[in-house]
Amino acid sequence: ISTPGVGRRLAEKMAMGLTAALLFLFIMKAWAQHGPSQVVGVVHEVAYLSPSLKSQKPFTQIHWRRNNSVKIASRKSREEVQYPNSIYRERLELFPNNTLKISHLQKNDSSMYQVYLEDEVGKEHIESILLTVYDLVPKPTVNAKVISADPELCEAILECSVGLEGVTYKWIPHSKFPLGSGGASEQRVAFNPSMGTYTCQVSNPVSSNNASLTYRHPCSWTGTAHSARMGQQNSGGMGCKVALALGGSLEQ
Repeated sequence: ISTPGVGRRLAEKMAMGLTAALLFLFIMKAWAQHGPSQVVGVVHEVAYLSPSLKSQKPFTQIHWRRNNSVKIASRKSREEVQYPNSIYRERLELFPNNTLKISHLQKNDSSMYQVYLEDEVGKEHIESILLTVYDLVPKPTVNAKVISADPELCEAILECSVGLEGVTYKWIPHSKFPLGSGGASEQRVAFNPSMGTYTCQVSNPVSSNNASLTYRHPCSWTGTAHSARMGQQNSGGMGCKVALALGGSLEQ
């Protein structure tokens, strides 16, 4: 048997639950609307930072800032666009639709940018855009360091590097013999091929490149190499190594 007090408490709990759910949805919607969009660019090329907010009426004032502090472009009504920051001298262009073009990109252009849009009643709309600038991935330098050249067992470490940070390395065996168990930086295989090719693929969000090493029995390696020399050891984000053991007698 229900009583008025129990029913009232149940209704209050339901109302509290509904309020919490609506508040959560409101927060998530606000986060989705105001979370920064992301743009990737390539060194020496161009990037376009475009506000998602569109208005049927033109905004009376607009300005772009870097890291919410340094003003880099501004326009009032129909006045001429101003570019007050010398760091971007002759590299910026603000279009009528409020898109900002950055030319001749540099790595240090990577940053958070904000656009401030003010309408005719003085209400200001702010949007953030994260720009990340990458180098194009050059052709990797590949090398084989032979550990043991015994006719019955060829052991070698394959090295691959490009001298860039923020890249992903992947070794691809071009044969029916899969790489063995292990992590991405060290793999071991044991089989009896007369010849095999291993390709190192290096990639980042804007490009990829590769180079190959070819194994010939009993333990010789040939491959392509980039002329640039590494200033650091092939480890961590600067390179990748694979340990191989190619064994068994060669079938005639």
